[in-house]
Amino acid sequence: MSLLKKEHYKIYLLYLLFGFGGLWHVLNMFQSAMRILASPLIIAVSLLLVYDVLKSLFDQWKRRYLLWCFFILFGGWGMEYLGVTTHFPFGRYQYGHVLAPRILQIPLAIGFAWLTICLSSLMITLRITHYFQVKKSYYNYIIPIITATFMLIFDSVMEHAAPKLDYWTWRNNYIPIQNFLSWFLLGSLFSFLWLKLKLSMNFYPTFGIHVYISQFIYFLLVIFKK
Repeated sequence: MSLLKKEHYKIYLLYLLFGFGGLWHVLNMFQSAMRILASPLIIAVSLLLVYDVLKSLFDQWKRRYLLWCFFILFGGWGMEYLGVTTHFPFGRYQYGHVLAPRILQIPLAIGFAWLTICLSSLMITLRITHYFQVKKSYYNYIIPIITATFMLIFDSVMEHAAPKLDYWTWRNNYIPIQNFLSWFLLGSLFSFLWLKLKLSMNFYPTFGIHVYISQFIYFLLVIFKK
């Protein structure tokens, strides 16, 4: 089987998993199985994306890339711990019972979710800047802003789906503006760190783009669940 065909099958599987997963929630089918698979699926998709991007990097930057991934993984988890225990910087919210296991009240999968959203948004941004041949002198401004914008768009949909999935709930069912501001600032910071590490890519993979789109579709479908 050629590498290209393997990539296609991997992308098809993504849309099947998240497309049918969203439909099952809308139709209220296989809910017990979906709850059990939620955390393993989040972690598995994140690791697949990390590996896919790793293959596209020049060898000399792979160690730096993995350090960046660990920083986002633990940084995202750490911000969630801060958010739950102090209500800063996101606001007042609490986790449901679906995402498990937990470490200090925070689901382990949440760090991987941050990594997936950030990395997939960054891959879209890098494809855009490459396609439009944006000058590298503008990267420090353009890439963090575009990446953070894609993360913010994703979060705006995910926040409305999360309570229906029992991932987390907001106090009084109100999502504060500070949550979205925090997502934008953290997204900018994480992608700016990518630039400061001077990570260079040999080619621009498309898997991350499909990870973003397929999960975005999934959460959109969940929103329509009664």
